Amino acid sequence: MKPAFLRLIFAAVVGWLALALSGTAMANETPRLPKGIHLPLAVHFSMRVLDISKFNETSGEASMTIETTERWKDPTQAFDPKATGFARFDYVGAEAQQKLAGIWTPATEIENRIGEPRSGSVALTMRADGTVTRIQRIDADFRVSVDMTTFPFDRQRLTLSLVTPRHSADEVIFVMNDIDRELAAVSPELSANSWTARSLQFVMERFYGWNAKPFVRINASTEIQRKWQQYVLPIFVPFAAVLSVSLFLLWAPARLRGDEAPMTYSALLALAALGFTYESSFPGAISMNSPVAFMVSLGYFYLVLVLLVSMLLTDANFPGRRRYPHLEETIRTNIRFSIPMSFLLICICSVLLSLL
Repeated sequence: MKPAFLRLIFAAVVGWLALALSGTAMANETPRLPKGIHLPLAVHFSMRVLDISKFNETSGEASMTIETTERWKDPTQAFDPKATGFARFDYVGAEAQQKLAGIWTPATEIENRIGEPRSGSVALTMRADGTVTRIQRIDADFRVSVDMTTFPFDRQRLTLSLVTPRHSADEVIFVMNDIDRELAAVSPELSANSWTARSLQFVMERFYGWNAKPFVRINASTEIQRKWQQYVLPIFVPFAAVLSVSLFLLWAPARLRGDEAPMTYSALLALAALGFTYESSFPGAISMNSPVAFMVSLGYFYLVLVLLVSMLLTDANFPGRRRYPHLEETIRTNIRFSIPMSFLLICICSVLLSLL
């Protein structure tokens, strides 16, 4: 047998042994479920949203302080209250961490968390019947989806996805009863002062993991509503002021209108500057699909249309102009109402359509 072929066989055997050993190590890392329980083990879950300190619409990131409560029964942790003199033991901080390191936990993870938490704390309660309650509080950043199609009248759903990746649905499931629902809440006062907390909802779904086993995921969605009253004046008043140039072109006497083209292009530049101001002051208002972005884009077309119509009526020799000398004034009187009202109607409909 050739030496090269022997080396190939040796390398294959070494590789197979390495894979086997790594698989054994991974299996050993997976914590074993408590003995004497019926599968799947029910883990009661509840969550409170204590604060939302920051919400960045363009990057889709939210800084939140949350508190999760998990409760399960582990018969191996039961004790005799008569012997100990206590029906429960409470642990906080490092003592709780040390105690948790020696017992089984569901090892719940938040899938859309960004990096490590800025701060956190943990508390543990163990009761005589083996009931274990773990309360974790963290302040961290989370990746969330953003929908700006109704800005500035929008509501956002900040969804946190929680899973226990070490145990499939055959071993561990999340449940919520009336007590867990009563504990779940969102703080009415948020540090992000442009938003108001509306509700906290939970949806449990099943998905298949990398090993084709079913897992349970909790989607905890916090609904917040933008305080649109803070946005109406800064957005719509400057917008109306810039577009008021069109009313001057349509309504002002000829002796006052002067050069219409420079006036219109100055308004176009002001509208462009207004768009940049919107984006810097209200992130996502222009770069994302919103009614404000649609109205600004339509404003460019509206100003140019008014300029072209006014120039045609003033200078162009359109059919019937000489034969009907009053035709120009009649057309001008009509478009003074029809064009601005059409633009205003389209803007209002775009806002109303986004709210449906």
